[in-house]
Amino acid sequence: MITGKWRFIVVSALSAMAVTVASVVTPTSLLANTWPFDGMYPDKSTHSWCYHSSVSSTLKSYIPGAMDNLYTSTTIPGVPQHATCDSQNSNQDGDPATDVMWIQGNLNGAFGTAPCFVETASNSTHCDQRKVTIAASTIEASQYPHHQYIKTVCHELGHTAGFDHYSALASPPAIPPGGVLDCMTSGDVKYASNPTGSWIWQYNSHHINHANSWWP
Repeated sequence: MITGKWRFIVVSALSAMAVTVASVVTPTSLLANTWPFDGMYPDKSTHSWCYHSSVSSTLKSYIPGAMDNLYTSTTIPGVPQHATCDSQNSNQDGDPATDVMWIQGNLNGAFGTAPCFVETASNSTHCDQRKVTIAASTIEASQYPHHQYIKTVCHELGHTAGFDHYSALASPPAIPPGGVLDCMTSGDVKYASNPTGSWIWQYNSHHINHANSWWP
């Protein structure tokens, strides 16, 4: 039987061990994030895109490069630009909706959003079109507008491919899935140790592997 001072020492040691184990296990659980984003799978065809009439020439200067990067980084079979935006699925007009509709608008302090707007005709858990809204005025008022544009466009486009976000720029920060910072972290680039680094336009291998598994 352990009594008195020795019981206190053993209990204290076990408590310290539990804290140590918790500190090791908890961050590890943050190395993965949910796929697909918001429970809606992208369709498995090409990843077509279009501009809403609201999109300015400034915002347009950031989008083609992001689309090309998604295409070259993954096994997505193409990213064709549509001259006009089709917001009807194949049940409605005979062909799928444009996958990514780029919009410029006010988001009350947020930099961007990418909700699913049209479901595929065959499956209500598959998204045929996401409306990606970029708050240009909010970005232009930020500390690093050029780099924030790049990161936000990359981030919201990632959602259209099913990539989820995480909070590496928060306090305390979440460990990036896969352990490598990429544009899928949420927030302002000014909170990063390297706000102008290449991570602002890149997807890490964790996210790329999700896309490559979906578009084999």
